[in-house]
Amino acid sequence: MRALITGTGNMGRAIRSALEERSDEVAAFVGRPGPDSAPRPEPRTLGRVDVCFEFSHASSLMQNVDYALRAGCRALVVGTTGWSADVAVQSALDERLAESNARAVVAPTFSLGAILFAELAVEAARLFGRFEEYDPYVFEWHRRAKADRPSGTALSIANRLIPHLPAKRRALLADGPGAPERDTLEVVALRAGASPGMHVVGFDAPGESIELRVTARDRSAYVSGALLAADRLLAEPARAPGLIPFDALVRELVTTQSELAVA
Repeated sequence: MRALITGTGNMGRAIRSALEERSDEVAAFVGRPGPDSAPRPEPRTLGRVDVCFEFSHASSLMQNVDYALRAGCRALVVGTTGWSADVAVQSALDERLAESNARAVVAPTFSLGAILFAELAVEAARLFGRFEEYDPYVFEWHRRAKADRPSGTALSIANRLIPHLPAKRRALLADGPGAPERDTLEVVALRAGASPGMHVVGFDAPGESIELRVTARDRSAYVSGALLAADRLLAEPARAPGLIPFDALVRELVTTQSELAVA
């Protein structure tokens, strides 16, 4: 694999190290575009680029995608968060990928454990949602410097739970004084220290409390998932262009493995 990495933060550096450990090649490792940033090499000078890992900031997402496409890259792994609710950005990204016959795996988290955790949380919501005394909640803790609040993972999990919780109509970030409305699934976001990520889905009743928890010890889980996404894109060059949610990709792999086990 010959990779372009757009984003020189914690995840970008971790992906670069993992690629080097695998003896893959990094064609370029570039930070955010802008007058105060280091100059970028011209895309056409990078040579072959098999995959772009885009882990930067929502404000530079489209510029980085365009940079990768101009370099001839047609497979992207996008872990940048904070843009999925922006209809204009999503539409522009869809358009760029379609025009270039490119595909991008996107996710608020590339932790395989977090993706499978969300599947368990949805199944738990199906079960506990039938009983009104079990009040659900979502809690997440990340490093103080994390920009988005709540995390994209927490928001995604909460929105997936709502259809299976008859007593809840919306998910909202805990904010301000007073108790939330009874039809609100409360999402609590803590920003402190250096935690790489922790998510809890709970169901609290008068006599007992049930919690599902996933805690990242470091960024290696996120890196493994990003590499898995890149490997799958390269293994399926005929896949239709466009956006591919990472959780859908994981479900495909789980289904394939289950079918092979049965066969």
